[in-house]
Amino acid sequence: MSRSSLLQIEEQLVDDSGSVLFSFVKGEQLEFPVLMNFIENEPVIVNGAPVHPASLYSFEAVVVEALNVIDQTDKPTNIAVNPVINRLVVRVPTYRGDWLATGVYSKENVVRHDNKYWKLLIGANRINPLPPGVDGTWVETVLNKIFVQFPNSLGSTYLIKPQVNFPVYGFFELRVTEPYDVIFVRTWKPVRGMVEILFSPTDYVPDL
Repeated sequence: MSRSSLLQIEEQLVDDSGSVLFSFVKGEQLEFPVLMNFIENEPVIVNGAPVHPASLYSFEAVVVEALNVIDQTDKPTNIAVNPVINRLVVRVPTYRGDWLATGVYSKENVVRHDNKYWKLLIGANRINPLPPGVDGTWVETVLNKIFVQFPNSLGSTYLIKPQVNFPVYGFFELRVTEPYDVIFVRTWKPVRGMVEILFSPTDYVPDL
């Protein structure tokens, strides 16, 4: 059988779902869930206790200032000279193991009950004998999900500030590195794209 040319690409061995665009009004503070398909949706036993599988991984999320210009109508395609670099917090939910009727749970705690995983929506140090699925303050979730937090200060030190007629941008990337492996430690960059920051009238008045 004849061999293929190096330039005749017929199969893509590494792919992703495409680049993303996060859009914020300047001063918003939000977090976004990211599903990690390569992390098992099962707890991991560490020192005899179950822990969230994502807690064993290392996460690095950054936004790098783009080369914005005044009155830009198109998204920039380069980073700024000496860009502002924002390192974002990546939150891994707290896994509490099997649900207990006498357990004390707080918002965003995750438990297992009836072979499903549940996340608490509200409350702090809450005790309720009604189980998830009956108690409506629990919602079904998965363990291989993490949350990227975007602070309200994002874009505040960019050289160009957003105006009524144009936003400014930064470049976003999330890097995930697996725990120590005796064979080969793998690193993924599953989410990449741009952050759009829009003009905000309330940004011009003191906070209440």
